[in-house]
Amino acid sequence: MHNKYYPVYLDLEERSCIVIGGNDEALRKVHGLLDSLGLVTVIAPELNSELQEMVERGVISWKDRNYQAGDLQEAFLAIVADTSNAKINLQATTEAKEHNVLINVMDVTHMCSFIAPAIARRGSITLAISSGGASPALTRKFREMLSESKVLEWADLAPLLSEVRKELRNLEIRVTPDHWQTCLTEELLETYQAGDRAKAHQKLIAALIGNQEASEYPKGDM
Repeated sequence: MHNKYYPVYLDLEERSCIVIGGNDEALRKVHGLLDSLGLVTVIAPELNSELQEMVERGVISWKDRNYQAGDLQEAFLAIVADTSNAKINLQATTEAKEHNVLINVMDVTHMCSFIAPAIARRGSITLAISSGGASPALTRKFREMLSESKVLEWADLAPLLSEVRKELRNLEIRVTPDHWQTCLTEELLETYQAGDRAKAHQKLIAALIGNQEASEYPKGDM
């Protein structure tokens, strides 16, 4: 069975993102776009109180009216959060196709060029879950289960792994992906979570390159 959707993470930093609608769903989408450093403009004749506050603080831009042709011309991505007006849904979708703008019309899958997954986050790690539009309820169930699972605790190691990876790269020491995975142990996770990050750093280096080599490894500030 083929999956028509290609999983991808978009770089939205400094890119124009349009949200059509000023309701609670629009607010939820705005938060996600801001978290990804997008430049957000909301188009709606009315905003909920939190969106209004964001406008007043200069966090987002606001066009105080309904969507009209031309609004997506310079956009990278658009989300129709208020789908109550079928005419606007169609107009926005048509314009997005004309200008190669990524568009999501919430809960109207056939109008979307992308669908938004359910997200489980911990630290810098993001897990995206999608059913390909078949069942949003199922993807939310997976998100809840993952968010409460011990599996996501491994995300706590991300800063340590990033730091050690850069150090080894600078020293031109290559470690295979399989060996990296072998070195990610429960003991390492527990040491790091207990707050002894220097010890966790040493344990990881020793596991990756061997105790003898680790004893000669340059010691930086911990």
